[in-house]
Amino acid sequence: MNTESKFRQRDLIFIFALGLLFRLALLLLYPVPYGNDAAGRLYFRDTIWTWHWLPATQFLVHAGYACTKSVFIVRGLFALAGALAGGAFTAYLQTFASRRAALLGGVLFTINAQFVFLSLMPYQEVLFLGLLFGGLAFLSKAQERKSYFLFGSALYGLACLTRYEAWFLLPILFLAGVWRNKSHWLRAAVANAIGLGWAPLLWLAINWWKWDSPTAFLFHRADHQFYAWAPHSDTARILNYLAMMLYWLLRFGSPLVVLAVTGAVVLWKRRAVLLPKTFPLLWLFVTVMLFLIFIAGREFATANRFASIPLAIVLVFTALGADHLLARLEMKWRDARQLARIKTGAGVVLLVVLLLYGAVPVAKANQLSEFRTPYLIAQFLQQSLRRGERAIVIGESLDGAVPMPYQRLYGQLNFSKQTLRCAALLDPQSLSEPLEYIRQHKVRYLVVFSGSWQKHENDFKLLNFLTANEQCIRAVFAEKEATVYEVRCTTS
Repeated sequence: MNTESKFRQRDLIFIFALGLLFRLALLLLYPVPYGNDAAGRLYFRDTIWTWHWLPATQFLVHAGYACTKSVFIVRGLFALAGALAGGAFTAYLQTFASRRAALLGGVLFTINAQFVFLSLMPYQEVLFLGLLFGGLAFLSKAQERKSYFLFGSALYGLACLTRYEAWFLLPILFLAGVWRNKSHWLRAAVANAIGLGWAPLLWLAINWWKWDSPTAFLFHRADHQFYAWAPHSDTARILNYLAMMLYWLLRFGSPLVVLAVTGAVVLWKRRAVLLPKTFPLLWLFVTVMLFLIFIAGREFATANRFASIPLAIVLVFTALGADHLLARLEMKWRDARQLARIKTGAGVVLLVVLLLYGAVPVAKANQLSEFRTPYLIAQFLQQSLRRGERAIVIGESLDGAVPMPYQRLYGQLNFSKQTLRCAALLDPQSLSEPLEYIRQHKVRYLVVFSGSWQKHENDFKLLNFLTANEQCIRAVFAEKEATVYEVRCTTS
């Protein structure tokens, strides 16, 4: 192993360690779980198969919780995946960029505000990006060793089982693999079809097995319409989404992403070398943007995490642009030692600023009452509920789904669904006599989330019970978002 390879390995270790330590520190400093889809994944931790969701992320939740019975450790696993994703991003850059560009890109990725936020809860995006960039790093070197193709195919396949956007790359990677081995094109076509297509085929087979149709994942909406398919040509909507995407890129990527413009110029000037390496990413960028702007439903327009894939690709070119400008500065600066000191000082300051910037979204989420209140209630119930006792949650349900307050609360507790129950999910007949139900099932606490919503009949029954039995009810926990009532009439 030559000196350059050793330095590059050290860079990978540095990026991984930086990302992991930063995430673990944030987990300890800001322990409040947040998010909606992520809370749903923790709520459904007892299964891998959740509607149209691809299984890789949920498998990590399911297996992590089954082995540890700890939601905190599950979040730690995603923090680890986030740190590994930073290493994978760096490894991908190392296949075609200078050592400095790869290191800069790795730092920008591993402590990026958006990616840190999404990797402290069970979100798909950062896990997907890590698998994708790891797969591309190996596949780009597939001609050097056969094992690289196997590793690359495995990682790319797992990316296909994490987010559907990976499927957009399948034809490009297949054609590139055949082209690299055009002298044995038939053998290459078979190998790439199997190596790159195994995961999508597996998912189609699972859908056939679980839901009687290989394309069932496309129609798992409540109205059984094609998932995420709402093509349009609304000019105002298109322009608004482009403006939102630009804002997200600048906000989460920091103003440094403007250097991606210089990186694009570098790509054009060195297109003979760089374009074959970066074309899959350019293709992914274009297809994802076309999908988000012209095809996806309106619900996608307000979720900033869908900017993650474009942001990661922009950071590739940000790193190339920053490296190019630094190289030009080195050529013009006469005093090399002075410049080295300036670069070291500026690098340290920039790293500290980016770390602080990266912590802001997590810190803000921990202060939001919609997340903080369920966390505080969970801590209270964890300490107060004795063996055999139960609590019932009364909270808002949207479109007949499991109430989100209940999902958030249950998702961070180590209770069973028998211990922490949801009013809307109970059999209405069983609550015909609320007091009898409470006594029979040893219900000690009623957790009532505030707000006006279309209440389930069970909600009315329990709320009326609270009003009619004030003499044996007392509030033991009160926040703006919710109140916990202790029921003291559980004995005859």
